Amino acid sequence: MSKFLDALRIRRSRGTQVASMDREATSEDLDALREFVRTRTGVEFYVEPETMVTDTTAMAIAADGEWTRRRVGSPKVARRLAHELEIPVYDVQIVGYPDRMRAYNARLKAEGRADRRLQQPGAPPVRTSQPPGRIPRPQRIDSPGHPPGVPRTPPGPPTPPAPEAGEQE
Repeated sequence: MSKFLDALRIRRSRGTQVASMDREATSEDLDALREFVRTRTGVEFYVEPETMVTDTTAMAIAADGEWTRRRVGSPKVARRLAHELEIPVYDVQIVGYPDRMRAYNARLKAEGRADRRLQQPGAPPVRTSQPPGRIPRPQRIDSPGHPPGVPRTPPGPPTPPAPEAGEQE
């Protein structure tokens, strides 16, 4: 059964095998993470799970949002390295990625950069949850006797009935 699961690249446990399209984590990967932490401020590790094609990785994200991703082999190795470097470590599946990383990427994109290095110093732009100038739609209120999907007019003063044809006001 395990040969069948390995043939489909579905593994129940890590075992001794590495994803077929990937390479093992190396000491150079860990050294790159150490160098990133040494040369940046406010760095945190975000551990990403192993996938079918990629080994477990750690994203080191600095206070300004700059980041690097390296293979670490297992979450245990990432936690041990974070402990050694005295920095926080998080599971990305639980906490997600920080907004500062998205803002950093947006700033790079605005500069038209692809090398992930900012040209202009300064804080990345603040990302809001709602784009500027967008007007929220009215809430839909469904109730018995009212067709679903049709917005109701909000409560307010009653509108007078329209005059019928031929009537004068």
